Amino acid sequence: MHKSRTIRKRPWKAFFAVRHVVAIVVSLALTAAVTGPATANEPPAAVSDACAAHATSFAVDEADPLTISYGCARDAGDLRSPADSDSDLITAFHFSFPERREQVRDLIEEQVAEANRSPHLGDWLTDHAQRESVGIYPPQDGWLDFDGELHVVDDDTLVMVIPMDEIGTTANWWQKFIAGGVGMAVWFAVTADCVLAFDVGAPAADPVCGAVGAGIGALVGELVQAGFDHSSLGDGDVWAEALAVAFRAAVAGTSGGQLLEWAEVSGGSVVASLQRVLRDTAARLGAWGDPLTFVSDRVIAMWPTVIEKLQLLSRGVGGSDQPLKVMVVGDSMSQGYEGDWTWRYRLWEWFRNQHIDVDFVGPYVGTKSQALPSAPKPPPLQGETPPDEDEPDTTGGYAPDVPESFDTRHFAVWGRQADQDKKLIRKMVSEYRPDMLLVGLGFNDMGWFVSDAAGTLDSVKTLVDEARAAKPDVDFALANVPQRSLIGGREDLPVMTTEYNNLLKNAVPTWNSLTSSVKLVDWAGHYDCGPDACPASYDGLHPNAEGEFQIARAFEYTLTDEYGIGYFVPDVPATIPSRQTDAISGLRAETAPGGIEVTWDKVHGARGYDVRHRRVGSDTWSETRVPAARFDEIWTVDGEEWEYQVRVDNGDSASAWSSVASAVAHPKTAPGPEIFVTLPTKTGIRLSWFPAEGPYTDTIDRYEVIVWDKDTPGAFIESTGVRGESVVVDDLKPGHHYLVAVSTWNDAGGGFPTTGRSVTVGGDTPPAPQDLTIRSVDETTVDLDWQGSEEAAGYRVWVRNLLEEGPFTSDEYVTDSTSRTIAFLFPGYWNFEFCVTAVNGSLESEKSNCVGIPDQPGPGPGPGDGNGNGDTGTGAGPGDGEPSPTARAGVKASAKQEAETLDDLAEARPFPCTSLPASKSATRALASAAAGVC
Repeated sequence: MHKSRTIRKRPWKAFFAVRHVVAIVVSLALTAAVTGPATANEPPAAVSDACAAHATSFAVDEADPLTISYGCARDAGDLRSPADSDSDLITAFHFSFPERREQVRDLIEEQVAEANRSPHLGDWLTDHAQRESVGIYPPQDGWLDFDGELHVVDDDTLVMVIPMDEIGTTANWWQKFIAGGVGMAVWFAVTADCVLAFDVGAPAADPVCGAVGAGIGALVGELVQAGFDHSSLGDGDVWAEALAVAFRAAVAGTSGGQLLEWAEVSGGSVVASLQRVLRDTAARLGAWGDPLTFVSDRVIAMWPTVIEKLQLLSRGVGGSDQPLKVMVVGDSMSQGYEGDWTWRYRLWEWFRNQHIDVDFVGPYVGTKSQALPSAPKPPPLQGETPPDEDEPDTTGGYAPDVPESFDTRHFAVWGRQADQDKKLIRKMVSEYRPDMLLVGLGFNDMGWFVSDAAGTLDSVKTLVDEARAAKPDVDFALANVPQRSLIGGREDLPVMTTEYNNLLKNAVPTWNSLTSSVKLVDWAGHYDCGPDACPASYDGLHPNAEGEFQIARAFEYTLTDEYGIGYFVPDVPATIPSRQTDAISGLRAETAPGGIEVTWDKVHGARGYDVRHRRVGSDTWSETRVPAARFDEIWTVDGEEWEYQVRVDNGDSASAWSSVASAVAHPKTAPGPEIFVTLPTKTGIRLSWFPAEGPYTDTIDRYEVIVWDKDTPGAFIESTGVRGESVVVDDLKPGHHYLVAVSTWNDAGGGFPTTGRSVTVGGDTPPAPQDLTIRSVDETTVDLDWQGSEEAAGYRVWVRNLLEEGPFTSDEYVTDSTSRTIAFLFPGYWNFEFCVTAVNGSLESEKSNCVGIPDQPGPGPGPGDGNGNGDTGTGAGPGDGEPSPTARAGVKASAKQEAETLDDLAEARPFPCTSLPASKSATRALASAAAGVC
């Protein structure tokens, strides 16, 4: 049950409570009624000229107040003169009001002059339809995509000329054309019919009849288009309320009383006349007239409801000059990113179309802006806390076609958690005094391991209590949390989200008070996004243009059904506007102290940029996504030439690739140090290294210690800064295998890292590999395979030359697979024996069984069969006086392993604006990486 609104001195609520909520939404009978050419995806039958596709007769019945005809100019008779070609499309609107012929002519000429001043007729008609919309099925930008001209012929006829090359050939084009034309014609006809009830020159005639004509014309046009689109609509009561609110909103002051008097005395006859016009036009249109028939059958029946609603409004119900004050409280999905329309804008449009005076309030006005280009920054020193931002980034703009009149104020910030806002909301409510809070929080609490489902619910309840402490009668529309596309390693998130939504659904009804209501918004149910697919998003979470409409509708349903605010929730438009995706310009690549600096001109609204880069001469591009108009090629070698291309990447759309720019690297960074110890701890890694030596090491400021979880899909590198030659990196996942590297930072930037042995966190010395086997590939190459263990972070292959009768030796190449190919075994593989050890950082196992193929191949079958027919040995240990594996741990890894490792690290660089931590332990590192760009 809804609480009474009459005891609260808020007239905007009183009106919406007095009216009974019309929630009966029918699946429009037109879905079945509109047949034949009314199927939007079917093209019309082939004709010689497009103008003849659905032509009607140009005959006029003077007894009808309005006659609509259209067809080819060659068939238009006396109306042919404004056209340039016989194949132009002529649409004629003949008005027959002999009592006020001059007034009708003046009305027509005034609108013709205004239309022809517009650079594009279709845009003018669309702008008018949007401006006068009653909210049933508001037209979207680009609704009417044709140009043309309006002319007055013989004083009584309005002629629309569409040039032949502007005429569409699809059924959908014709349907929009008919809906727009009928809406305009009804606007003119009803306005003209309305003025007959007033004395010539009566002051109230213009405001009253202008409002009535525009409102009814908009209603008819929207209903016809909705019928063509097979959309669900409200019944006649919904239409009546929409008209009454639209009429009243357009007529101010004393004219309001004359509006009601006109509706009671003369409105019925105007509607009856309109019914005749609609039925006659429907007959002319054939099967495509079915929407008009549907509307004409109901306009008479709805008029008493229009009068009833106008009577309520005339008594002051809902007529307050105090707008509904709304504060949107949320995170990135509510703030939006530069270039977005945002669901806040779509909700504001809905309020406007419902003729509800709304005032969005809050401390911020913008979206999140695109990151500023900047050079790579050194990692913070271990124990250093990144400085908190004094103010969130709320300076971003909106989509280019968002009007300046949009009320942009809000209290929504990227990354914001309910746990944060519960501490801030009392001040916000106290300062801005909202009537209602629209809240969309909780995802970041669970996604960033701030709290579980129950803890997130507790934070939201605290937010409600804190807001009421500042304003006891504030109302709430609390949204549940949407699902997102699945993130590898975060299989817990969909489960936790569902748990939270169930908890919230059960809790919300218990949170109401005598003066403050709390209602649930089913964001998750209306937002088309889930673990398997997320078509409503551009990145698996944040809304694209369609998703913005879906989120707005979720709030609209709660406002309409639970609070009685608004009278209709329209469908998501059949045509969704496309985000502007401009091409890259000004691409430049220049040698820089850190390597190569690549920049380009910022593209407004670009959600990110893809940079593809390769060494000149390579056939393979590497691709990296960056948030700003800059990319730095680091970890380069002096004298290497690199080339680049860039494109805008909006997630669900992308521009073409730019032209190529190139530069030669001459880095002045310092080389990495030699790592001699990497050891596991229970929850981390201990490592030590020698001071870096070589060019440019005299200005080293710090070392960057890099670790990467190889067992978590999609994990990003984590790094910390150190001044010294040893460190313990903690808060890692026990049992996971981590890659370890160290680089230097000097005045030029970050240098080429060196890698140490990988580590299994929490492990000990691993067991020796088992079941080593060998297979010859050719006379100087063999393949080795063995059984490893989870405790091992990698494996080393030991080789002994039997001819030299020396000890087993090994390089520092550590593989994380359980196989390896050994080549260049001269004079032949039969002279060598092989063993394998397992490593966990500097900890190393005993040798495996040792194998070889002692028989030299002769004529016959060829290389060995892989069974290791020679003496396999037992590999009791390093033995034979060779240096112990542990002592050799500081030897630098081979160039091959170094290249492979750095490729892995490059791919694991985070793009944290749209990333989540793979574990709670990764939260701080990713948050630090995100601070500069998110």
